[in-house]
Amino acid sequence: MKLLEEIKAYPHRNDKNWKASDPPSIDYCYVRPEHIPSVNILSQQFFWPHIDLSECLHYPDFSCVVLFRKIVIGFAFMVPDVKYNEAYISYLFTHPEWRRAGIAKFMVYHLIQTCMGKDVTLHVSATNPAMLLYQKFGFKPEEFLLDFYDKYYPVDSKECKHAYFLRLRR
Repeated sequence: MKLLEEIKAYPHRNDKNWKASDPPSIDYCYVRPEHIPSVNILSQQFFWPHIDLSECLHYPDFSCVVLFRKIVIGFAFMVPDVKYNEAYISYLFTHPEWRRAGIAKFMVYHLIQTCMGKDVTLHVSATNPAMLLYQKFGFKPEEFLLDFYDKYYPVDSKECKHAYFLRLRR
């Protein structure tokens, strides 16, 4: 974003009265049918092939889609009733070029707020740096699962197939 602003400003570098326009906003909304093709493409590119997240339309109130100029740059989905008094964060993704901008933090906060009074659980790859984000919210590891992602990743994948099962007790 900063580079884009510098490129826009360059032709006006000698004009002391020129003022840059406000940058476009990042918008957060619930998942809608028109988001699903983009969400699926990102999921297939960054998670695993053949994934289809259309089922997330069943729980739109437990979702968060992040848009920059109508382009999906992040999403988070939760299953609200896994067990009595428990919700499960099934997917959390921020495009790599938008990471470390607070987007995932906002999405996790939003999902936690949608399930007040319920424990929130999730699985996270053992090498995923998002583990630090989850710990900041108070998630604690309960179990280490060997080869949890084995059935999802391609055989030749270099991604870690082990996972932690985390819980935020409420």
